[in-house]
Amino acid sequence: MRNDQIFVLLLVILLPMSGCFDGGTEGVGEAEAAEDAGGENSPSTSTSATAAPNLPPVISVETIGTLTNVEGPDCTTIAFEIEVRHAMTDWDGSILSAGWDVNLDGIIDYPTNASEGYMMIEIPMNTMVGRTAIQSNIEYEYREQTIVFGAQDDDGAWTSSELIKLVKTISYSTNNGGEYSYLDLEPCNDFSDVTDYNFSVIDHADFVSTGNRDYLVEITRTNGQNGIDWSRISIYIDGDNEGREECGVVENYYNRCRIYSGTGLTNSSVGTLWESGETITISEWDDNLHNGNYGAWIYVYIDNIEVHRVQLDLQ
Repeated sequence: MRNDQIFVLLLVILLPMSGCFDGGTEGVGEAEAAEDAGGENSPSTSTSATAAPNLPPVISVETIGTLTNVEGPDCTTIAFEIEVRHAMTDWDGSILSAGWDVNLDGIIDYPTNASEGYMMIEIPMNTMVGRTAIQSNIEYEYREQTIVFGAQDDDGAWTSSELIKLVKTISYSTNNGGEYSYLDLEPCNDFSDVTDYNFSVIDHADFVSTGNRDYLVEITRTNGQNGIDWSRISIYIDGDNEGREECGVVENYYNRCRIYSGTGLTNSSVGTLWESGETITISEWDDNLHNGNYGAWIYVYIDNIEVHRVQLDLQ
């Protein structure tokens, strides 16, 4: 083969390979450029800024005073109320829902949209938790309820207060049968004028002696329908020996004249209310208030108003 033919053949073979040498040169150039830039390649994609986290509401709460009685339609205690205070704010938005949950069911019972303020909340007595405790031979009865305040912002975040336990003492009883209540157990008055109440007073069946433990008289409520709280009632007897004496319920150790439930002869407490038709008995207690065969005056007061007076010859 001639030399000119060999030369043309070599050109045909080498020309397609020239692209490989050019690519290698470009790679070297990029590496050198990266080295000149401190060994870092500029990123080829862009990034977006991260959103700031939502800040939940900030709240502060407190209770003012103690639980107080709330009367129902029948004038008896059916619930308790207490004054509460709140303050709230949201740093990066607004508060859409807030208020007090008084029975822990997760639903706001007393809503508010005020940034701070006071309100009265009411708790039904029949939904409260009951418990008893004995201290110094006295049994106390309590009602308890836990409340909470919550606020939700426009981004859906909630903030809750701590659980606040409220306690109300409702009664106590002594080991000698005395019962005392902090509730209003007396229904609405039968009469607006207490002098409209009527009573029957008779000589007790027992013989009145010169001793100091005689049963003297029986007194019966004869009209009305609702009970009268004993805290409103005062009964006096003026016998022939010791003068006028105020009578107290059986659990009161300090009265020389005592009031028993029924016709006496047992140490029975009259309870909290003097019910319509109920009979009580007046008795001496370690003092000879009456010797018998002489007249004795009996007085009944309601709310410090004399509603009944009668004189009996006690036998």
